[in-house]
Amino acid sequence: MRYHIIISISNSLKSKYFFTPRPVRAQGKVENQRIFGLICSLHRALVRNNDINLAEYGVSAVQLHALVFTKIRSSHGESVCQRDIERATGLRPSSVSAMLVNLEKGGFLTRCSSVDDARTKYISLTEKGEELCERNRELMDMCDERINSSLTPEELASFRSIILKVLNSLEN
Repeated sequence: MRYHIIISISNSLKSKYFFTPRPVRAQGKVENQRIFGLICSLHRALVRNNDINLAEYGVSAVQLHALVFTKIRSSHGESVCQRDIERATGLRPSSVSAMLVNLEKGGFLTRCSSVDDARTKYISLTEKGEELCERNRELMDMCDERINSSLTPEELASFRSIILKVLNSLEN
């Protein structure tokens, strides 16, 4: 979930306010630039790394988000239906429906109709979907480790505190 915080900050700011060019590099190091630009650069690096590692599965970031959302809710004993995924992703019903059809064809999930209402389809992960969610967790752990190893414990505490402070200000 920590990885999604960075994505949320970057995507919400980028779509509303500015276009940010790639960072200028001198002798292999990023030059000073706007904080927003640095956050976007960090986001791109994390996404690029994640995309490379997940390429073998052939899923998009939003598809992965839907699978992880389903995994988390299911692990808490909650049933997940299409409407839940619509709310979690902010996508239109038709887009979520098409996405779920593709994920079902790919063998990542199954959908079954509710006994009470045939229009409601409950979603469950298959073994392949569970495997992808576990692989994603491993990749997030690797990203966390790379970040943790590049900062001192004090810097890490400050970094976490600052991210949360900015996130809270954006949500208010």
